[in-house]
Amino acid sequence: MNHKSKKSLPLHKKMKLTDYIVEFLATHGVECMFVFTGGAIAHFLDSVFTRNLQHGDIKPVCVMHEQAGSMALDGYTRATGKIGAMAVTSGPGATNLLTGIACSYYDSIPGIYFTGQVRTWELCQSKQRQIGFQETDIVSIAKPITKYAVTITDPATVRYEIEKALFLAQSGRPGPVLIDLPMNIQWAEIDPSKLKSYKPEQKPPESHERINKKIDLLVKWLQQSKRPIIIGGGGVRNAGATNELLNLARLSRIPVAVTFNGVDTIVHDNPLYSGVIGTMGNRGTNTSIKESDLVLAIGTRLSLRQVKSKPKEFVSQGKLIHVDIDPNELNQLVPTDLSFACDAKEFLILLINRIKKAGCPKFSNWAKQTRKNFEDNPFCKPEYYSQKKGVNPYVFMNTISEQMDDDDILIADAGQNVMWAMQAVEVRAKQRLFTAGAHSPMGYSLPAAIGVAAYCKDSRHVICTIGDGGVQLNIQELQTIFSYKLPVKIFVMNNHSYGAIVDFQDANLGKRHFASSTKYGYTIPDLLAIARAYKIPAMEINSQRGLAKKIKSVLNSKGPIFCNVDMGSRTYVTLDV
Repeated sequence: MNHKSKKSLPLHKKMKLTDYIVEFLATHGVECMFVFTGGAIAHFLDSVFTRNLQHGDIKPVCVMHEQAGSMALDGYTRATGKIGAMAVTSGPGATNLLTGIACSYYDSIPGIYFTGQVRTWELCQSKQRQIGFQETDIVSIAKPITKYAVTITDPATVRYEIEKALFLAQSGRPGPVLIDLPMNIQWAEIDPSKLKSYKPEQKPPESHERINKKIDLLVKWLQQSKRPIIIGGGGVRNAGATNELLNLARLSRIPVAVTFNGVDTIVHDNPLYSGVIGTMGNRGTNTSIKESDLVLAIGTRLSLRQVKSKPKEFVSQGKLIHVDIDPNELNQLVPTDLSFACDAKEFLILLINRIKKAGCPKFSNWAKQTRKNFEDNPFCKPEYYSQKKGVNPYVFMNTISEQMDDDDILIADAGQNVMWAMQAVEVRAKQRLFTAGAHSPMGYSLPAAIGVAAYCKDSRHVICTIGDGGVQLNIQELQTIFSYKLPVKIFVMNNHSYGAIVDFQDANLGKRHFASSTKYGYTIPDLLAIARAYKIPAMEINSQRGLAKKIKSVLNSKGPIFCNVDMGSRTYVTLDV
């Protein structure tokens, strides 16, 4: 993520505390603010509104649900690399944030959240559950899924706490932070010139001598290698290191495989691109990993879905080198031969410079083999195009991939939806493809697309693909799209079920589709009628005839549009278990 340099605030004699916070955020480059109103946050929101009227440097967007706002903030930051903010009221307003905050925490996405709170004299100090109306100890609840969470009870600490929160959100392994603001703290009068600042602890970095020795050893192993492969994870993009990853691959002709969160770190028409790894990845790509004699995994946790059910056999014929900024992720599921607790960009720059000096073989023939392994195992089979009824999801994803412009952004939802997208969309040029990878809640992609569209200043398409189940979880945000005239292109991948759960029930529960199919408890409203009720144009695609033309017409439409893609009642996902 791009870290903003600290700027000094104008020194006012006296000012309202919430005015100070908002001015602080604006002068530190925060321009995004999602809000949902409530009495306990009213003073803060008034400061946001006044700042926008007077300066226009923080643009507030009012969402229809706090959960959607936290997901919108997450999507905004993934797309822009900039940190944004959100403010909500106390109690249920604060607890409604948690799902979106968790998305950011588990995928290392920074964001700063402000929650209103009851007045300090109403805060529980004993064993009572609650004293003030809508009092909730959100700090204790949020701590496991934030990098920092604090209730400000002394106005004199506001500068220290804001500086600390912004620093921690963007340093090391990035993540969300939360500041809880009691109402009387919000309206307190402060003197900015007398506020104490935050000075980060300087943790001693790993010695350059030790890092260089490990880099030298890695280069020696590369020089001896015959079949190395790089795995690019989400940490590569978080570190702003996509160019460095590509430079390393070009320099040595080492093939690059990716994780779901790293799927857009390298364009897929690059001959060095070798597919997605893992249980939901490409069988040919997984074969290349097994055949490799050196695997360099950068910016990925190497989770169970990536290394599959037998993690100790993940790299069976060679060495594993693991690079992650969080030392707690190293040598966990998969034992490594060499590990670097290091920022991905810093690591790649060191490695590239060392290879340039020491030399390294070119692995062009091996790269051609890994590319062939990938291309020989397509997710979208030729026979899928002859399907007569409904739309095959792989055909749809392949086709939308072909019809997207070179700088479009596609946000995929959870379940089968995200698997089809990650498996079949072929990223090119400046395109982005992302989802909430680790937490993966249904309903994410619609508000995440709002977060992107609300702040994108260019003409690129913002595309949301989401299931018929997922769209119902945040369907109220169609009003946000209408209100702000956001040109989000919504494709509902409608299989009339919770498809991923149906698959699980087929494999494990005797095909009893309770609460997952329209026969046993799951129901679907008239989605097109709902979209039109929100005054959003709506259409349906129910066959593959003229599919490319229909998709292109949706993408080229002005303003928002809602498209129901009828895939029939049964869909499947290709797995490599």
